[in-house]
Amino acid sequence: MIALMDGIIDTIEEDAVILLVGGIGYRVYMPVSMIAELDVGHTTRLYTHQHVREDAILLYGFTTDVSRKLFLRLQSASGIGPKVAVAMLHHLTSVQIVRAVQSGDVVQLTQVPGVGAKTAQRLILELKDRVADLLPDREDGDADILPVIAKAKGGKASQFSEVSAALLGLGFTDREIQSILQDIGDEIADKSIADGVKQALRALAR
Repeated sequence: MIALMDGIIDTIEEDAVILLVGGIGYRVYMPVSMIAELDVGHTTRLYTHQHVREDAILLYGFTTDVSRKLFLRLQSASGIGPKVAVAMLHHLTSVQIVRAVQSGDVVQLTQVPGVGAKTAQRLILELKDRVADLLPDREDGDADILPVIAKAKGGKASQFSEVSAALLGLGFTDREIQSILQDIGDEIADKSIADGVKQALRALAR
């Protein structure tokens, strides 16, 4: 079973990437929101699951191990297949999914196309007590370090808060986020939130 792959992004497709590993190109299906974080030619690490069915062997990949684990946990609920699980991880962050399941938030879960009220209720019923371990160490982050970083980098408090929140939603811990923002803060201070998140992800993958 292939669980993790380090390689170069050779091609970006609508719902997958071609990851070049040791001269072999693997098609890895991913949530579209995670594909948007990747760039052709860059080395990246994907956390993968090999899905075997009668007519095909498919690889599903994720930018964090938490997302991969949640992908598998979602499929353990009756009636949830890989396509629905991938769709959920595209439209909602891992933290949003876990919180919605824990709190019984049907409305949040039904924002995902293909997830109706009955499916959402089934997810809540079957997974409510089985997803707490997938939350970050602390969801609210280390509130006092972001203003300190922002002050040192020219007052970009909102910028760093947004990047931090995005990384937290992707499953990284407060400690990882604080460390990487300290390291690359100067480099992302004048970039957009999306570019800042991309650069942070590349640095975290090193």
